[in-house]
Amino acid sequence: NNIHLFALPPHTTHKLQPLDVGVFGPLQRSWSKQCEDYCRRTGEGIQRQHVVREYMQAREKAFTQANILEAWRRTGI
Repeated sequence: NNIHLFALPPHTTHKLQPLDVGVFGPLQRSWSKQCEDYCRRTGEGIQRQHVVREYMQAREKAFTQANILEAWRRTGI
């Protein structure tokens, strides 16, 4: 599966955590846009029963191979 494990030093998350640096930001923006689009489509706020479906769509848009690789590149790891 070509999986590599890394141990990141403590107290360096603001600079070294690849997910913090390059994945969760795009996820937050994607989730906000997904919620806005849902409200525009339905004319109402997001319903509890639709949260997971909408979140998974936002997650698919944010958790791309390109975003993940860029996050690792930006942290220098």
